[in-house]
Amino acid sequence: MKNKILILLAVFMIIIAIVTYGIYNYRKQYAEAQKINNTYKTYENIQILGSELISIINKTIDFNEKEGIEKNQDGLYIENDKNSIKIYIEFLYDEDEIRTIEMEKIENNGIDQFINVYSTASFKCTKITYHEKTNNVKSLTFTEIKN
Repeated sequence: MKNKILILLAVFMIIIAIVTYGIYNYRKQYAEAQKINNTYKTYENIQILGSELISIINKTIDFNEKEGIEKNQDGLYIENDKNSIKIYIEFLYDEDEIRTIEMEKIENNGIDQFINVYSTASFKCTKITYHEKTNNVKSLTFTEIKN
């Protein structure tokens, strides 16, 4: 009788430990996602320089690499509906022409080249989108502002 009670208590304690660990992990991941969301939200509707934009791009690329986000044959990150983040930059070429470039293309063409040309240019985060399932930041769009 004592053995059955001890076994039952041991099983119960293991179940409690597993559930507690699961809740702890969920809360930890949620807090991390909120931290990342809040970091990117600070850029919404504010004007930044190209040098700061390149820092945001580098941070986002590092995040995607750390999270294991896959790339397609063109070297662009594939959205995973969970935690992938993309940055789009809209460049103003003429009064009527706007070209949108992905952050990966800037990285592939050379960050130094971008810094040489756009380090003092002004950009504004005009759009932030979120993944439907997780509410994590999905993409940011920065638009060049003519001074």
